[in-house]
Amino acid sequence: MRRVGAAACWLWLATPHALAAQEDSGIFSLNLGLMVWTWVLFLATLFILGRWAYPAISAGLERRHAKIQGAIDEAQAAREEAQALLARQKEVLEEAHREAGDILERARNAAEVVRSDILDEARRVQTQLLEDAQRENTLERDRLREEIRAEAADIALAAAERLIRSRLDAAENRRLVQEFVSKI
Repeated sequence: MRRVGAAACWLWLATPHALAAQEDSGIFSLNLGLMVWTWVLFLATLFILGRWAYPAISAGLERRHAKIQGAIDEAQAAREEAQALLARQKEVLEEAHREAGDILERARNAAEVVRSDILDEARRVQTQLLEDAQRENTLERDRLREEIRAEAADIALAAAERLIRSRLDAAENRRLVQEFVSKI
């Protein structure tokens, strides 16, 4: 249909020019034989182009269209696959973030347990050290009391002995010292 339309347009445009050329002589003069052969060659060229060239060109264009469409389809499939991979990667990343948060939470809990254990152990050691110190203090205090009592008894004996030497005997001395020591 295009071919017929193109031929009709060419004929419509060529006819007035050909009529105008009749008036002139020379190259543009109207020659019926030349016109017929021109039409025959034009139609033969149109037939050859329509029969072999246009189908080849059309087939090439169809192949190119199919190739481009295939590339578009492949690009679309690749895009969908990339989006699926991106979504999967986001899921994996979110899972990694959740796991990291869980690990941090467990580490905090473990650190709190260790801290609590260390504090309990420190309190236990502190209590043990205080008890040991109190026990040593009590023992030392008792030992010092005994030393002081013994010293006081010796001093009291010496003083009493001097005072009472002239008035009392040794048995009475001992009784007085024992009474004094028991009051201390």
